[in-house]
Amino acid sequence: EEFTHLIVAEAGKPLSYAKAEISRCKMTLQCAVDLTLHFAGEEVNVDYNAGAGRLAFTHRFPVGPVSCISPFNFPLNLALHKIAPALAVGCSVVLKPSPFAPLVCHAFAALCEKAGYPAGVVNVFLADIAEAEPIVKDDRLKMLSFTGSPQVGWYLKSIAGKKKVTLELGGNASVIVDDTADIDAIAKTIAVGAFLYAGQICISTQRIFVHEAVWDRFIPQLIRETEALGVGDPSSPDVLVGPMIDDIHVDRIGSWVDSAVKSGAKILTGGKIIEKAHRLYAPTLITNVARNEKLVCEEAFGPVAVVEKVKSFEEALALTNDSVFGLQAGVFTQRVDHMKRAFRTLEVGGVIVNNVP
Repeated sequence: EEFTHLIVAEAGKPLSYAKAEISRCKMTLQCAVDLTLHFAGEEVNVDYNAGAGRLAFTHRFPVGPVSCISPFNFPLNLALHKIAPALAVGCSVVLKPSPFAPLVCHAFAALCEKAGYPAGVVNVFLADIAEAEPIVKDDRLKMLSFTGSPQVGWYLKSIAGKKKVTLELGGNASVIVDDTADIDAIAKTIAVGAFLYAGQICISTQRIFVHEAVWDRFIPQLIRETEALGVGDPSSPDVLVGPMIDDIHVDRIGSWVDSAVKSGAKILTGGKIIEKAHRLYAPTLITNVARNEKLVCEEAFGPVAVVEKVKSFEEALALTNDSVFGLQAGVFTQRVDHMKRAFRTLEVGGVIVNNVP
């Protein structure tokens, strides 16, 4: 309960979603615990040629101290994606959490101390990116694990030297609705997928491609479900769309929407600030957006989804692939051949059938 309410308070995450994050944190830790029981080397077959009659085996060693930089939107679980496996295999960590939501990581570090980890094993510190560069550059730190924006991530990789580097960067996820999809059943799912936590999730649904045969039935339902979402105080159990993390991002989303409208886009619902003081931006559906607009090309990371009509499933696949991002895509269909074609064609890390990313 303590950690749940801390996430709500500092990250503005809706209460139900914060509870889900803590549940995932516990699973992340359990996975790391399980790893400690199975982390072993292997026997290698060299019994041929010059190795005849000999046996080789490998042993795994901790890579060394790990540099970790985590974002605000899953302030504890994305930190634990780095900390838990490092501790499981005997590595110390130096973590720089997001300045927007650092307290939960400090609270976890206190738990590590209480659990008996020696001082210096789990280190959490606050700094701007520029001040944190030493943990990226210093050769004594042997690995960098970063989750955040592509611009920052690729830059850090360029200055990391010979470290092992793991980057988890942005997304611009699409959802495809073909002409066989169960329209009545999916509108709410897609609305939640687009606007949960004000869209501040790397796999949030940002682009929605709908077959023209079901467009007229689907769009009114999607608008209705979007407008029915609870918006406001994240500590309220009925709220799914809370505040954006900072004023600069509220202004950014507003400017992206305004730019799209000036280029001919049409707002179906939303498109405005509900309450500036609490950084509440209305869940926004927008259509007829030019391909070169930031709402299409970049990661919105806010409560805006672009919905467009397509003439064919193939066109939806091509539009999904027309992106520099590629985390996941959702495909709503009852046709097995469409499921297979999406899996073969989409240039993403995961294809989610009959669900949002």
